[in-house]
Amino acid sequence: MEDNVRTVQERKYTNAEAADILHKVSNFYVVTKKAIDYGTGEIYTSVEAHTVKYIADNPGITVTEIAKDYGRTKGAISQILKKLEDKELIYRETDTRNSNKQFLFITKKGEELNEIHRQYDEISFGESINYVKNMLSEEEVNNAFKVLEVWLDVRRDIHQKRMKKQKLKNKELCMKLKEKESNELEI
Repeated sequence: MEDNVRTVQERKYTNAEAADILHKVSNFYVVTKKAIDYGTGEIYTSVEAHTVKYIADNPGITVTEIAKDYGRTKGAISQILKKLEDKELIYRETDTRNSNKQFLFITKKGEELNEIHRQYDEISFGESINYVKNMLSEEEVNNAFKVLEVWLDVRRDIHQKRMKKQKLKNKELCMKLKEKESNELEI
């Protein structure tokens, strides 16, 4: 094992320490999200590749559902989806009962990217996870990912509640401003 790999010791983490670890992990992936050729001859960001994978795993998903699952706004997700459409990786089908609702699917080109990206992740991510598996039991590794899945679910719920609360505050602020303007006009 290489020198930069630490041995794992049993310990308890404070909330702040756990938050620091999660931020370090996410920041590491943010700074390494350079667009690359996964083997298709074209360059894609990891966000694009993982969004294609997500749509492949959930055919017929909507923008709203992806936004909720990713903890992003519909506008932010729509920007990503527009790029994927322009690159002919996904397509939309309009709901026959509701013309405002569109279902997302991957194209043949999207299927090719999805398959080769999955292989890339198996090798690339596998390199790191194999080091971890040499340091921890399979049960510990699986428990860590189970905790992360629960963490994501909890964070999504909290994020949704905060967004609803913010919308309500914005609505109340708009009503107060309109009331103030109305009162000023009466004077």
